[in-house]
Amino acid sequence: FHPAFTYPIYGEHERIFGYKGLQLNLSYAAGSLATFFEVQYAKRIEQMESTLAVALKADDVDAPMRSVLASQVCATREQFAQQVARDTLAFRPCGRKVHEYAARGDTGDERLRYEIYACGFDDAEFRKYHERMQTLVLLFIEGAQFIDMADERWRVYVVFERLDQGEHSSYSLVGFCTMYQFYCWPDRRRPRISQFLVLPPFQAQGHGSALYRFIYATVLGSDEYADLSVEDPSEAFDDMRDRNDMRYLLDHQAFAGVGEAPVPRAKIDALQRRFKLSRRQMTRCLEMALLRDITSEKSAAFARFRLFVKQRIYAQNTDLLQGMDPDEKKQKVAESFAAVVDDYRRLLSLL
Repeated sequence: FHPAFTYPIYGEHERIFGYKGLQLNLSYAAGSLATFFEVQYAKRIEQMESTLAVALKADDVDAPMRSVLASQVCATREQFAQQVARDTLAFRPCGRKVHEYAARGDTGDERLRYEIYACGFDDAEFRKYHERMQTLVLLFIEGAQFIDMADERWRVYVVFERLDQGEHSSYSLVGFCTMYQFYCWPDRRRPRISQFLVLPPFQAQGHGSALYRFIYATVLGSDEYADLSVEDPSEAFDDMRDRNDMRYLLDHQAFAGVGEAPVPRAKIDALQRRFKLSRRQMTRCLEMALLRDITSEKSAAFARFRLFVKQRIYAQNTDLLQGMDPDEKKQKVAESFAAVVDDYRRLLSLL
């Protein structure tokens, strides 16, 4: 499969100069992530005839990639093939197995199971594994950077597919999540999801939801955690998170007795403490629940809901609205409200 981004390696324009028929092949073993990188091309510009007075030089494509790969990389394709053959039988995930689940729906293949492992950088073997795994965040998460493995507050959850074949099992990396644990006064922690990735062959199969639900259940079930937040989520992650949070909250009757808008701040804070979601996420889910129970946009309930949401939009965008005349402010807030309602209706239709 192909990367989503290459600008962290080859520059913001994602272009390489000076080759004809250029191919960059980055190969990983499915489980161990043993790595092989090769560059293939038909010609370099130095080998092509030119009438220019100056000599043109092709870009270096090897060094930029190797600078973000682990230090241990197979030297030849033959060495890589041998390593893959060994790892298919011998590789076992690092860390502590904390959860296991079946694929979404009935695949008809009882040999397949999925396992989640909790890992830390105090494990020397996992540090080596993470050095191979971390390159993937540059290729598939926009704006991602390597995390500091010397910081003990990082936790990593890794998902593997396990294929049972007789007495042997082989593993394939499905995805992973890095989570940073902030201090929360006086004696708790506030975990924040940083990087969250499911590899392309496993996307749209429910693995992101399975991993997120496990992490949320871990936070919810432990007194040491205050709440769960997310750092700069993508739209796709927001959608997945919204769907899972709403299903959980509705299944657990979170909004029973809340009534109609406006909802007092004290009640929102109580819901946030109980369900350990960030204030932004709890407010978002509450607004969806309120809209879900409104049958007509011409009703008094919808009018109160509209005012309630518009007040929140205005409060969150005070800096942006400053300097606008009153009519322009009203128009911007009304446009934002309409967009919010459309998005809520789309999400509610997916539940």
